[in-house]
Amino acid sequence: MAHETTDRALPQVAALLRRPDVVIRHEVMASLQQAGFDDILPAHLGVFQYPGPDGQRPGMLAARAEASKQAMNHLLHQLESGGYLTRESHPEDRRTRVVRLTERGWAAARVIATTTEAMDAEWQQALGADLSRSLGDALLELHDVIERHMASRR
Repeated sequence: MAHETTDRALPQVAALLRRPDVVIRHEVMASLQQAGFDDILPAHLGVFQYPGPDGQRPGMLAARAEASKQAMNHLLHQLESGGYLTRESHPEDRRTRVVRLTERGWAAARVIATTTEAMDAEWQQALGADLSRSLGDALLELHDVIERHMASRR
């Protein structure tokens, strides 16, 4: 259903982004369960969020997920125990740890990607090529704005 916006103000962007996020998280969790990854919890999705955890420092994942380092390390420990990832020394700085996905972690990441790609295709079909492209461009710009904001807080 199309919404007429000429006679009323648009809701805040943050409010409009919430509904797709809720739907995506629900669909991803259902797909993971169906694929046999029933030990992945909704909180773990923050670890797997774009652009993914492989090669990232735990502190960067915490910042991206808006979580404390302690909370992120707890999630990483759970995923490590489940065989989804390992934490290893950075090749250039042995004091720094980085996350590496295991074969099981990559398999879960593929389920997440497949699910989100299918939803994206469905939404592109519903919105049409031009509007979908404009929305994608706007969201990429918003992503950059958020990254700059997050970097300034570190």
